Amino acid sequence: MGRRRDDDEISVAELLRETGATPRSLGGPPAATPSREEDTGDGYRERLEQRAREAAAVQQRAGRRIRWISAFAGAVVVLGSLVLIAVTSGSAQPRQATPQAPLAPATTPHPATPTLSRPGPTPIPTVLRQTATPTTTPVPTSAAPQPPPAAAASCVVRFSVTDQWNDGFTAGVAITNKSSETLEPWTLTWTFTAGQRVTHGWDGKYSQSASRVTVTAESYNATLAPGATVSTGLNGAFDHGNPAPTAFTLNGARCDAG
Repeated sequence: MGRRRDDDEISVAELLRETGATPRSLGGPPAATPSREEDTGDGYRERLEQRAREAAAVQQRAGRRIRWISAFAGAVVVLGSLVLIAVTSGSAQPRQATPQAPLAPATTPHPATPTLSRPGPTPIPTVLRQTATPTTTPVPTSAAPQPPPAAAASCVVRFSVTDQWNDGFTAGVAITNKSSETLEPWTLTWTFTAGQRVTHGWDGKYSQSASRVTVTAESYNATLAPGATVSTGLNGAFDHGNPAPTAFTLNGARCDAG
């Protein structure tokens, strides 16, 4: 066991803790020792709960007052808006009810102040003016006779210059029978438009009178069946240009230029 301390070795603080005394200042009243009601067992917890319930009731009453005030303020705002709308509608209604005078059209004359004037001449009735206007009946005219449509060409002739020099040329002539009949023999004619002259021909008998050229078939190519083509050629001379002819006839029938 430890050694028991002497009274001189015990400090003041330890002495106070052991005895449960409270220090006090010199010359002052002794300090009151707080008492705890929960330790005494006289209803401290019940009083705390009662105070909490009273505080909650106060908060609820305050919340209800705030809600009432907010509802009252909203009702006042709505009522004020309705009153403002009613006042605005009442002030605008008389302006809408006032009828506006219709605008007179530009062609309608404004009524003039009646003045004393001498009577004018009696106007002629409209019926008389209408009946006085002579009416004319269109005279039918006979339609001018239309020329009959041109018959389709029964042949095609292609005249092509294959060579040309200063005053001469070489040309080929291809003749196609587009009719449904066989031509035997055949004779082709055309007219030069710039004074060209035929100097020599082959695969056909050539003759020329002024600007008109006639080509007659040889014995070996005298038959030209439907859809068949026969060719011939010539050498020629010119002085003022060498345009190709465009008007051909085959056995007296018109041909298209190919």
